[in-house]
Amino acid sequence: MKQKFAQFISVIGHPLLTIPLFVLIVTFSKENSSTAMLVSFLIIGCFFIPVTIMLFVKSRNGSYSNFDVSNRIQRKSLYVFSIPLLAAVTIVLYLTDQSLSICLSVFFALILLIVSMVVNFFVKSSLHVSLNVFLAALVYGVDSKIAVAILLFTLVLIWSRITLGRHTCKEVILGFILGFSLGLIMLHFQGYIF
Repeated sequence: MKQKFAQFISVIGHPLLTIPLFVLIVTFSKENSSTAMLVSFLIIGCFFIPVTIMLFVKSRNGSYSNFDVSNRIQRKSLYVFSIPLLAAVTIVLYLTDQSLSICLSVFFALILLIVSMVVNFFVKSSLHVSLNVFLAALVYGVDSKIAVAILLFTLVLIWSRITLGRHTCKEVILGFILGFSLGLIMLHFQGYIF
């Protein structure tokens, strides 16, 4: 029962689910429909969908031991695939004159992936944790209470990742630190804190 609950938490807390959902809700509530469609297409259609397809294919054909790419060596190719995609999305968002908030959010997500790739040479930090903590920072600009709820959910997510054997305590703590640090820096540049 404990394993099933941990798996459930891990699935609903997967960044490939939580972040696109946030993008859709926020862009369509804050932007006009044409801007929301463009931003959503760029972030979800040009980044999250290709990454999801790649993960699905590589986990099905055995290149990855699982969809979460829990193996540190296998994770290198995830970064090699995803970082250029997110860099391209960041550039297109900037060149299409999207809001500073959107551009900074995606830019700092790119930095988080780059830092995670560098850290991966030594330790496999938890992307589930780092990206959900970063998501809490993104949400903070919209609703601080929801941001706190996401942080509290991330604590349960940490438990699930350890329970499933996907990460050690060190790896989830490192993921938390990375997501929290880059989230704070992003909020500073967006003018929400400091």
